[in-house]
Amino acid sequence: MKINYWLIVWMTFLCCLGCRDRSQVNVSDIRPRETESDSLQTALAIVDGLDEADLNQATSRGIYNLNQWIEKHDDDPLWVTPSLLNTLPIHLAGTGLANNVGAKRFFSPDINYLHEMSWISQVARWIQANEVTHREIWDNYIPSDLEASDRAKLQSVLRQFDWTVRNIQLDPLLDYPKVPEGETKSAPELGLPGPGYSMAMRDILVFGKGDWWQRARLLALLARQVDVQVILLGLPAEFGELKEPWLAACLVGAELYLLDIEDGVPVMSSDGESIATLREVRSDLSFAATILPADLQDKAEVIVPGLVGLIEADVMSVSHRMAILEKYLTGERQMKLTTSPNGLSRTLRTDHGIENSEIWVSAYEYYAFAAALSQRLTAGDPEAIKFVRERHDYQMLEDMYQLKRGRYKSLRGQFDDYELELGQELQRGSKTLLMASRLAQEKISVMTTDRNVQEELGYVRPEEMSLSDWQENLRRTKLTFVRSKDMASYFIGMIHMEQGNYADAIDWLEKRTLQIGVEPTQSLSAELTPNQPATVEERPSLSLLPGLVTQESTLDINRLEQSNFENSARYNLARCYLAIGEPERAVEILQTVDAASDAGRANARLIKLLQP
Repeated sequence: MKINYWLIVWMTFLCCLGCRDRSQVNVSDIRPRETESDSLQTALAIVDGLDEADLNQATSRGIYNLNQWIEKHDDDPLWVTPSLLNTLPIHLAGTGLANNVGAKRFFSPDINYLHEMSWISQVARWIQANEVTHREIWDNYIPSDLEASDRAKLQSVLRQFDWTVRNIQLDPLLDYPKVPEGETKSAPELGLPGPGYSMAMRDILVFGKGDWWQRARLLALLARQVDVQVILLGLPAEFGELKEPWLAACLVGAELYLLDIEDGVPVMSSDGESIATLREVRSDLSFAATILPADLQDKAEVIVPGLVGLIEADVMSVSHRMAILEKYLTGERQMKLTTSPNGLSRTLRTDHGIENSEIWVSAYEYYAFAAALSQRLTAGDPEAIKFVRERHDYQMLEDMYQLKRGRYKSLRGQFDDYELELGQELQRGSKTLLMASRLAQEKISVMTTDRNVQEELGYVRPEEMSLSDWQENLRRTKLTFVRSKDMASYFIGMIHMEQGNYADAIDWLEKRTLQIGVEPTQSLSAELTPNQPATVEERPSLSLLPGLVTQESTLDINRLEQSNFENSARYNLARCYLAIGEPERAVEILQTVDAASDAGRANARLIKLLQP
């Protein structure tokens, strides 16, 4: 089985996340920097440039410059190897990354980690900076007796919680796959998809989808940027495999405030007036029983005292190298790279009665999974290829360059066109780029048969390509345009919502996403004709070479029957109506989702709060 371009892109990404040390690179063609400061700034610029640069090449250059810089800086005298790493299962604790936690040099996965943290810090920054109506949904449930500083922290985390729920569409939580009898490796080490570890944080952010464990990890990383710790409360081992996560909890002041990130609502106190705390749950076991899973409600007196603290502490976040680097990040580049799981564990034990804390394994399982999946892809494993094709749309991002750039800029809060510096050439923002990636419906409908449309879009049949292969390429490309248009429309609607432009958000979410077969009239400036980039480099990279044609024939469709973002679009549409003072319409929209589904159950929780 041939592995086409989009799989090559994914495999390259996985290779960059592997545990092999690439710090020793061929530097003969890398220009040395004059000072250690130059090396750091160059490395950080490379990380910023990963939005558009080749990941593999940038990784080598970034590592080289970071290692040039760190060699000239002292150790962090306060850093120690976290003893909580010993709570990891032996097959995860012994990985190359974990073994090098104390190393004073950088490795290939560090570049991707810094890029993810750059996005996350940007998201946290503009959530904090912009006051819009929909973000105030949980403000009235903040306890009135909180000190001003603690109130501000809890408010920040609640808005990050709300952003995560709205922007990361909930995927089903997979079960841990069964490992063949006699196999000594775990499911992640075999490259078998499972709960919480089957996608990188980068993918969760880019594609806007993840299971609720992945949502929880993202929330913990966002909260870290505002100096708040978010943990997961795990059920005691006897009540769930591997101390199964139950609820998220954010530590503010003297309390752990409970958040149900699966259903997307805070846990409400017994009187429904404020957000519940672990202290309240412990003091009222009858109330605790009402919020436990249905099959465990009669065991509240055993479960609640035995809750386990699951701490998000990626191996990079506890490393010596990141502790050194974090101190030198200032201004716009300032971001939280590290955490102290040992200190948090002590706080949970002494102040909150959580006797047992562990590092949450999901991030470590992901590294094992990614390495194994890369091996399966290299071997042409059809199940691995199918998984990547269904869950990682890198081919669409590569083919639709404007879509990729638009999405990446949205994660940095660059929504509108902007100037890098006063008087400079205007840079296209996320909305403009996403609009330009949307091909008009009349062109989509005829692009496989109309040569004029094909030539207008830059697609000309190579002489050496057979007619059947050419038609297959056109069908694949047509499907890419259809799916890209769906993704772009949804993200444009979400951007309008983030900016508080609720009328525009409603229009995009309702008419262009949920009513996906309806194409409203739109006008674009000549230079922004859909899929006509400003430069040759931005032209969609349609794979026209004979060896890259897929073996499966893609359906020749003109539009999707249903948006890939159906549930999130419906939820956010309801939230827009709520923001403009139409709760009845919001409830009506929420009730259109199947009540038996995960999204329907979550919507019912919100409806109950809207209709006390």
